[in-house]
Amino acid sequence: MEPRPETPPDTLREVEDLVERAGRRRAALVVGVRRPDGAFVHGRSREGPAPDGRTLFEIGSVTKTFTSLLLADGVVRGDWTLDDPVRDLLPAGTVVPARDGVEITLEHLATHASGLPGSPVPLVRGSVEMLRGRDPYAGLTPDGLLTALAQARLRRTPGTGGMHYSNLGVLGQALAHAAGTSYGALVEERVCRPLGLVDTATHDRLTDEQRTRLAPGHRGRGRPAPAWPLDGLPGAGALRSTTEDLLRYLDAWLEPDSTPLGDAVRLCLQPRVEGRQAIGLGWLRNDRPPPLWWHNGGTGGYRSFVGFVPEARSAVAVLCNHARSVDLLGLQVLRVMGDGGPR
Repeated sequence: MEPRPETPPDTLREVEDLVERAGRRRAALVVGVRRPDGAFVHGRSREGPAPDGRTLFEIGSVTKTFTSLLLADGVVRGDWTLDDPVRDLLPAGTVVPARDGVEITLEHLATHASGLPGSPVPLVRGSVEMLRGRDPYAGLTPDGLLTALAQARLRRTPGTGGMHYSNLGVLGQALAHAAGTSYGALVEERVCRPLGLVDTATHDRLTDEQRTRLAPGHRGRGRPAPAWPLDGLPGAGALRSTTEDLLRYLDAWLEPDSTPLGDAVRLCLQPRVEGRQAIGLGWLRNDRPPPLWWHNGGTGGYRSFVGFVPEARSAVAVLCNHARSVDLLGLQVLRVMGDGGPR
């Protein structure tokens, strides 16, 4: 992807400088920028060839925005409503906790207002596994996730108390079960194909050729990190993708009417939960003018950030194969582009 001539050369150099500086402390990273006058991608690696727009990475919780788009698309199709209790979409007999007579709905899961704890894996055990360089979710199966759901104690009444981020949400599993397919197949059918995404998939659906383009993950001090398949909770973070695909994906959020999913996109971007951190369906929102929608992600050896500013019709995607945050880099790139990053 090459920028059009209207993009100021000084701006491009400043973005490239930000990538170069951030890349000194990371194994490799790549940044994709979408502007009204075009798009460009710049990668940096400490060793070997720099990643490009077709290099695949685990995108972690950026997956949740895809899951929320699946939810909204199903609402538009009439498959379910935001107010449906999640138990209605899960296998018969699944126990779903409630509090004060209030059940967890699909909207509660997509807005992190369910009251569920942060993880299906005990905090201490998960932390120890990560310190040892292991995948804390490696033993978690789809049935195991439902068991964790049944045993969970809600910290608040669903729909109250603002947003409390949770990876225990079974939204992806519920939507896939209701549709009679797997999460990976549902994302491919209802999101990737309509939006023209050719390199976004769960690990089990990657082709052999795509696997050759998957950047190896790294944890602290550059040590190798194992892949996180996340078979037990795919809707929370199992997708792999490229900057080129993510820029196409972000195009849909900048220009909903240009896609077959326009109604679903607009539904996701309706404000849902306010407070210290505002959120629509899946997407977090910063209201400092101009409003910025964003999400980040992280697995054992990867970090990601995507953000877009509808008012400026601009977006950024940052992918990194190192367990070191790239959130600030993404916001700095938006600032350089004049689109609402921190000042």
